[in-house]
Amino acid sequence: MKHHVKLRKPLVKELKKGNVKGTIVQFQPIWVRIFHWGFAISLTVVILTGLHLHKPASFLALNFSKVLTAHLVFNWFSMGFLAIRIADALIRRDNSLVPKIQDIKQFPQLMAYYFFLRSSPPPGRKYNSGQLLIYFSWFLLFLVASLLGLASYWQGEHLVWVWRLVGGFQVLRWIKFIVTIYFLATIPVHIYLSLTEDISRLQAMITGYERKPSPNNR
Repeated sequence: MKHHVKLRKPLVKELKKGNVKGTIVQFQPIWVRIFHWGFAISLTVVILTGLHLHKPASFLALNFSKVLTAHLVFNWFSMGFLAIRIADALIRRDNSLVPKIQDIKQFPQLMAYYFFLRSSPPPGRKYNSGQLLIYFSWFLLFLVASLLGLASYWQGEHLVWVWRLVGGFQVLRWIKFIVTIYFLATIPVHIYLSLTEDISRLQAMITGYERKPSPNNR
């Protein structure tokens, strides 16, 4: 015999109330959203075309010059979107993406929460310590990879000091490849946590707003 579990009516009412009540607040300004989606799309093209340029996939039969053109164009798009984010942060005096000592200290506690060793995450700012470290590393590594990309594209005609600094063309290529692998390893983690940890944050990145539960409903 099958038994169907029915929720008590007061509990059902409370659940429904929690879905509709709360305070709608702006979480992501328009320029942050423009940067996020523009940078995400551009960076995806840069990574895929970069991997193809590093080792062309014969089964795709893509024109090498067109792939290179797409790689360069979308890399400039990525840098443009990053410039928008930096300008917006300076104008609004937004330091939410800059890790602080306290964020680094909270990182082990956050990892304990992700590995189910504690019931709740440590208190954080707009972004938790893990997000801050990943986002900040993305910005730095993208700028480094872009500089190395320009140096390799000009093939010694310009930015010769970059070649000498890293130790030659082959070392330069390996650094770019390692940076690409880092992006490929961390981007899926970001997507997974965005979909599973707090879906309202993903909603805020689309609409700009999210619903904060009122203190009475917590």
